[in-house]
Amino acid sequence: MRLAVIGAGEMGHGIAELAALHGHDVTLRDVKQEFLDRGMERIRWSLGKLVDKNQIGRSQMEDALGRIHVTLDLAHACRGADIAIEAVFEDVDLKKRVFQELDEAAPKKTIFASNTSALRITNMASVTKRPEKVVGMHFFNPPMLMPLVEVIRADTTSEATLTAAVDLAKSLGKTVVVVKKDVPGFITTRVLGPYFEEAAWIHDTEGIAIETIDAAMRFRAGFPMGPFELADQVGIDVLHHLIKNANRPVPRSVQTLIDGKKFGRKADEGYYSYKGGRPALRPDMGSGFDPIRILAPMINEAAELVALDVANPAEIDEAMRLGTAFPDGPLAMADKLGIDTVLSALRDHPRSKPAAILSEMVARGDLGAKSGKGFYEHRREREMMTQGTLLIAKDPATHVATITINRADSLNTLTPEFFEDFDRALGELQADETVRCVVIIGAGDRAFSAGADLTSFTEVSKAFKVWRSSRRSQEVFLRLANFPKPTVAAINGHCFGGGLELALACDFRIAAKRARFGQTEVNLGLVPGAGGSQRLVRLLGQAKAKELVMLGSRLTADEAASFGVVTKAVENEAFAAEVRALSEKLAKQAPIAIQLAKVLLNRATDTPVDAALEMEAMAFGLVTSSEDVFEGLQAFLEKREPKFKGE
Repeated sequence: MRLAVIGAGEMGHGIAELAALHGHDVTLRDVKQEFLDRGMERIRWSLGKLVDKNQIGRSQMEDALGRIHVTLDLAHACRGADIAIEAVFEDVDLKKRVFQELDEAAPKKTIFASNTSALRITNMASVTKRPEKVVGMHFFNPPMLMPLVEVIRADTTSEATLTAAVDLAKSLGKTVVVVKKDVPGFITTRVLGPYFEEAAWIHDTEGIAIETIDAAMRFRAGFPMGPFELADQVGIDVLHHLIKNANRPVPRSVQTLIDGKKFGRKADEGYYSYKGGRPALRPDMGSGFDPIRILAPMINEAAELVALDVANPAEIDEAMRLGTAFPDGPLAMADKLGIDTVLSALRDHPRSKPAAILSEMVARGDLGAKSGKGFYEHRREREMMTQGTLLIAKDPATHVATITINRADSLNTLTPEFFEDFDRALGELQADETVRCVVIIGAGDRAFSAGADLTSFTEVSKAFKVWRSSRRSQEVFLRLANFPKPTVAAINGHCFGGGLELALACDFRIAAKRARFGQTEVNLGLVPGAGGSQRLVRLLGQAKAKELVMLGSRLTADEAASFGVVTKAVENEAFAAEVRALSEKLAKQAPIAIQLAKVLLNRATDTPVDAALEMEAMAFGLVTSSEDVFEGLQAFLEKREPKFKGE
């Protein structure tokens, strides 16, 4: 496909790089040569980093650069273009002017797409003579890394135009959420708006410290950044512009920072000063603030989108998880909190009028998980408990337990406390006869586990203490490897160092395509310390194990699957369903047979073959005395699914 990208700035150069890397011919256009030069310089730098990280080869980099052409001439940029993507500054008058110019310069076949985060696409379509060929494509920054694209249907967008935009986004490896109605802010910007603005109003009017609010939203609600740190990261000037564009009142603290030219991290000062690095927040700082004060207005916006039929709850939650790192998604969180609890938090709210849909749900008794129905169906009772660094959920209906490493703000890194909590959890789940399969996953979508939390080992300074810490991690992971029930590592993001060692101790490893893998300790001057060197050799053989450990290579999910590191790599949107299907299938197997089979398979490589065969014969004899054998045979004869009891 031939693309024109209009604007070589922050988003434009990233979109051009992404498209070229995926095989599309791109012409990048801007109004000044210096803008084009700067855009190409950033593209070369970005591609070079991918080469340095072994994520692409040098030939791929050269091929991608060869597909990108630059020009100052709009007509030249559009010549032969199938789709022209506008990526200029977020100003409605500027964008309208660009669309008028595009309409004059581009061939009749060319589809126009606007990369806007909030502005109505219909307004841009209205200034062209081809309104049916105008669509929104909201990429997220940086386009190379962020997995989501919102495709927005304007009031005039044709089905063919919408399909072309969706197909293009998918060809770039992105997850697509279609915004069915052209509402201001679409999904992500609209729902995320209250995250910062509500926090700013609370800070300004009530004097609650920014550190208190940020710590509560990070450590209690599970967001990767609190609202004020996120504002500094995005840029106070950018947020000020978005608020003004939406005709909403500007919080006093925002205007004060704008007047003082304190635009956030890029200026070394915003709500925080960055001369000493990231704000040093602790969990205890947020104990005095209830996150529902900010969550409720966000959920309210998401609920309104459902009522307007902009998207369904699952699509809204997926967009928020992938585009903004919203834990669970706002509507899944609403079900977890209770719709009545959310509605109560919105009553008498000074800035958010409760959406009618929430009142209607409460009146019907659709209160979320506790009533069995909310925005989602909750047919299964799930026993949930917190154990230090872990969340543990048991589903009696499927006999599957899920252990979630609950440190999303630290990429689920492993601390000494984690190993004690994990060991305790394994003991409890082993003793629970209702549990037949255990899934291990990391909180959020960014990481399964990025490895050991090195900051938590600062007191481990003597060799014997380091040895003792390493041996403890090995003991716990050995217990996991020999756990008498099947285990599944659900690898939803980064899986490095100790995180990979944890996954290797599981029976099965299912990876989302976004996941990245590596036994990367040598890059820090370390060696694997929780069993990685030994399990990799047994799993892959010595040559492949040496390649991973001694080079400290980072692998994509597909590469990890080809190496044999993971059982299966699946598309991001299919990940949860794949994990659920595998774990439920394992849980349906005969528990006694599974336990004995696991022992035989685990000991196969370190037991002489004659002794191993004797073990197998003894296990076979033992299992034939179980009631499950008779159930299995009877089900086979009756051509039905067996219902094993583990007896």
